[in-house]
Amino acid sequence: MNSLLAQFITRYRLNVMENPDHNALPHSAAVLLLIIQHPQTPTMLFTQRSYHLRHHAGQVAFPGGKRDPSNASLLNTALRETYEEIGIPADKITLIGPLPTINSRAGQRVKPFIGYVAPNITLTANTDEVAKIFQLPLAMLLKPHSYVALPITRHHTTQICHFLRHSEPMVWGMTATILYRLSQHVAMFPE
Repeated sequence: MNSLLAQFITRYRLNVMENPDHNALPHSAAVLLLIIQHPQTPTMLFTQRSYHLRHHAGQVAFPGGKRDPSNASLLNTALRETYEEIGIPADKITLIGPLPTINSRAGQRVKPFIGYVAPNITLTANTDEVAKIFQLPLAMLLKPHSYVALPITRHHTTQICHFLRHSEPMVWGMTATILYRLSQHVAMFPE
């Protein structure tokens, strides 16, 4: 295992991220932040949603989606969706753990999980859902200064929206917010 990935896992496990919202509504979706365990430079996997989708077309996301009543848990939802979207079976994923729930602007309660896979994993995009699969360096994603927060006003309400600097396609919104919070939490690379 790469030393960066080992250090990240250690910091994650030493500083369990608590979710302060214990009495909230049930979760409606789950996503998987998937690290590719490249020997020299671990990366994180992203998908760009197909352009013909009704919701969030063309946006960058983590594999995941809405909870199905048949799923035994939110983790099962994230693993099922990962397999459906990019072809990685659950038995090839090593789970690191959960991250705090995030509420999307669209009213979804999303539970993120984080895990890793071997670098030789086969990725197969389900073109009905995924236009593109790409990876970004984990080291860059874990630096808090890699993100910018901008106020966005919509329907007379102002909220902060995070953007990942220097990424193409653009990583923003809920995906960037999850990453920004994770980068702050592990604080591996002080500025």
